[in-house]
Amino acid sequence: MQQLTITIEKNSELENTHIAHFEGAFDGSMKEPLADLETLINSGTPKTNLIFDFKELDYLNSYAIGQLVAWQNHLLKSEGQIIIAGPSKNVEDILGILGISNLFKIFPDVESSLNTLKTQ
Repeated sequence: MQQLTITIEKNSELENTHIAHFEGAFDGSMKEPLADLETLINSGTPKTNLIFDFKELDYLNSYAIGQLVAWQNHLLKSEGQIIIAGPSKNVEDILGILGISNLFKIFPDVESSLNTLKTQ
């Protein structure tokens, strides 16, 4: 299984919006890829929107689910949010089975996520 890499880009059109591209397995075995993301989440910037591009995410486990929920709860306190884009059928099923898919807006791709934010 491929180790997790996360690439973060700031969206130039929307204030306080970043896209985090996940690739590999999100299983908690590697803390380094999460460092920049956690810094961004903990920055305290109000109304931060993070789009998690899961198109290349192969796997996530209970550690990853716990992180996602904790990050979402933290961002919601400052009117921010995590939006999930492009999850595989497997990842989407895991979120649904665990009953947490209702905590996140889920879109088929990054572009539709951005279009929704532009209309808010």
